[in-house]
Amino acid sequence: MSDVLKKFGRYFLLDKIAQGGMAEIYRARLAARDGAGRLIVIKRMQAGYGGNSEFLKMFQSEIKVTMGFNHPNIAQLYDYGEEQSQPYIAMEFVDGRNLRQFISRSVELKQTFPIELASFIIEQAASGLHYAHTYKDKISGDPLAIVHRDISPQNVLISYDGAVKVIDFGIAKANVNGESTKVGIIKGKPSYLSPEQITGEVLDGRCDVFALGIVFWELLAGRKLFSGENDLATIKLIESCQNHVVAPSTYNPKIPKELDYIVLKTLAKNRDKRYQTADELQRVLHKFLYSFAGEFNPSDLSYYAKDLFKDEIIRDRKRMVELNTKAEELLNLESQELSIELVSGGAVARDEKTVIGNRGVASTGSRDLFSKKDLETAGNLKMESFARGQSRSAHQSEGGRNQERTAPKQSRMAQDGQSGRGTKSRLLGTIAAGLIALLLAPELGIKIPFLSSGPAQTATLVLEGDNQTAVISVNNQPWGKGLPITLKKLPAGKPLFISVRSSAGAFDQEFNLKSGESRVVPVNISQGTGAVANHTVNAGSRAPAGRTVQLHLNISPGGEDSSIFINGQNIDPANPTSVQPLDTALELVVQRKDFREFRREFVLQSQQVGDQKDWPMEIALEPVTYGFLSIHTTPAIVSATFRSSNSGSKPWIRKTPIENEKMPVGVYNVHLIHEVLGMEKTITVTIEDQRVVSLDVPLEVKN
Repeated sequence: MSDVLKKFGRYFLLDKIAQGGMAEIYRARLAARDGAGRLIVIKRMQAGYGGNSEFLKMFQSEIKVTMGFNHPNIAQLYDYGEEQSQPYIAMEFVDGRNLRQFISRSVELKQTFPIELASFIIEQAASGLHYAHTYKDKISGDPLAIVHRDISPQNVLISYDGAVKVIDFGIAKANVNGESTKVGIIKGKPSYLSPEQITGEVLDGRCDVFALGIVFWELLAGRKLFSGENDLATIKLIESCQNHVVAPSTYNPKIPKELDYIVLKTLAKNRDKRYQTADELQRVLHKFLYSFAGEFNPSDLSYYAKDLFKDEIIRDRKRMVELNTKAEELLNLESQELSIELVSGGAVARDEKTVIGNRGVASTGSRDLFSKKDLETAGNLKMESFARGQSRSAHQSEGGRNQERTAPKQSRMAQDGQSGRGTKSRLLGTIAAGLIALLLAPELGIKIPFLSSGPAQTATLVLEGDNQTAVISVNNQPWGKGLPITLKKLPAGKPLFISVRSSAGAFDQEFNLKSGESRVVPVNISQGTGAVANHTVNAGSRAPAGRTVQLHLNISPGGEDSSIFINGQNIDPANPTSVQPLDTALELVVQRKDFREFRREFVLQSQQVGDQKDWPMEIALEPVTYGFLSIHTTPAIVSATFRSSNSGSKPWIRKTPIENEKMPVGVYNVHLIHEVLGMEKTITVTIEDQRVVSLDVPLEVKN
């Protein structure tokens, strides 16, 4: 999340919570003093995408489809419009996490998702989908035949109060939007498509039932159902789902057979053999839930959510208080903006004013109105004298307005002409206010374009271990409690002192992470001794003679095009097994095209391995995500040298103009040079997932 703190029409944006291919999503409130009674979400189209007819159509479709919805299991849409040439939707803020985050946290904690909670979540989502599927036009009464088409864990939200909400009808098919699925065009996330979406058949609500079944299976089994090495492989798995899908109890033996049957029926390839409506699925799950867990209460989901994300809730509450305090300060400051009347040739120019607020100072008067000395005087004004001047000015201004109500127009203009000196003093006070606003901008959270810095460079550190009482600090500042823990958004390129303290012992180590890096580190605390068990890994280090174990690497997704190293020693990717010493620091590196480098530091402990001769290790590779870059330069054809700040990869060279080049997500330093003309420029480019970055760069003559 990143702070925003600025007005957007009648709303005030607090922070950005998500960003997709075409839209940005913000937490917001009303742009009025004391308007924080209700937090909302603003979803707005990114600047520059309004001219894209396909994106605009999707955005408008979501409004048409959901504007009339009123159901407890669908996020409510409150308002829509266009501001600053950006279409937007104002909708319900769900204070919680999406289902993908619930699943990921359960996997991190090595916990199985409670069966009764999984059943309740899917039952509630099915209820919301049935409402959408059967929704009718409020005026004509005609059914709209809505199909969501993008049901996935990311589009099911769980609030900390235990509410389940389906979101994002942006690609929904409905009679009202006049859209039909075209042959060869598939909409939705590949892992959550139905067979009929792949074959381009006419869709109905059973499409969403299948997708909800995929989500249900994943919740119960703790892993993805359809996950190939690429999108095409995933689609082929769905096409052969009658052979590929197994009962979720295969991976979670606690699941009863009757629930296996329900899940498998939702996943029937032949849609005539599935539950025919989401309502039918909801009723079956409701009956199962209370026969399986008779004492279940919907509030149980709230308790589970609050316990699972307790640390995040505390941090977010603190953050929201800080953001709202800054918002109130900015709105108070804006309400005190000073409008002045500039006198020119005896006429009052009422349409010109100087504004002080979250936009800094916008001077719109005559350039000759102030001398250099005037500006220096204004810049040296003290805060207290400015405050006294504001008080006197307000008193005089009020008296002046009362006098204007009774004085003739000619008299009023004469007074204006005689009070030039007073007007000039008030203008100097206004400029001083603007200078003060600039100086205080960082403290008040005001973002001024020419003062704002670029995107923060961050990294992630995962501390592995099994100690629920351990206290974790970063640079002597408390961060969290309990191992394992994921430390996100750590500053990259700076020394970080990580400290873990518990009654069993301590762990202290300094790290210097690269931007975008995600490193996994085992934290081994000696039991009962209070000693530090701190292993610092150096690639290529040799272990002392002693016991060994056969290490088996289970790399997912599989493939023989990987490069695998343990302490610098090459491991055969076709048979990733090797003999490794116990109680010795090891560093594992896995590299594969189109996947992020996997790096883990670990120790295979004798106490942990016991008498086992073989030791498996699960490795999940994370695919590289891509964005798109266009660069046009003046002059048009120059050499562009790219260097990634996220890794030690070699630089590569392109010629401009560059048009929509697909690039891995990350931060790049680009050196543009025209040797013949002696012109050059260096810029920093941030590529984000599925976003298009388009730059026009004029080169400068080399010094």
